Amino acid sequence: MLSEPKIVSRPDQPFAAIRISLDREEIAARAPPLIGEVAGWLGSKGVAPAGAPFFNYIEMTDGRPMVMEVGFPTDTELVGDGRVRTGTIPAGRFATLSHTGPYDGLYEANHALGAWLEKQDEPRPMASQSRGQYDHSHLEIYWTDPQQEPDPQRWVTEVAFRLGQ
Repeated sequence: MLSEPKIVSRPDQPFAAIRISLDREEIAARAPPLIGEVAGWLGSKGVAPAGAPFFNYIEMTDGRPMVMEVGFPTDTELVGDGRVRTGTIPAGRFATLSHTGPYDGLYEANHALGAWLEKQDEPRPMASQSRGQYDHSHLEIYWTDPQQEPDPQRWVTEVAFRLGQ
């Protein structure tokens, strides 16, 4: 089930994440384990996540592996290391909707948000059009922890595309 799309303003969001390159079919196997790794890294620094885990799709070029980050928002920008990157997703306008249900519905949720943006005549920055690395953020924010809620029909995931200022 999808919520009504909307455009919201968000402040700067510091984060810690692990970047990987993979094919779309590999996401379910390779990305979720990184959530625990980033959480462990934050814990080793004495830092708690400032929100739900996310996937940020950095590059999605046809015919090539995608590049994504798996991470958590933080209250302040931390210093990363060789494995965990840190940075800030800039403040701006985001198109967003919520998907309730199993993760296999997220592909459709992303397409639905893109189609809604087209109907709104709202351009969506892509990597090739962006000034900075995170100006084209394409987020999936996992609000429900499957270990706490085993029923996938109740899982809530927010899809958010950064639109710019």
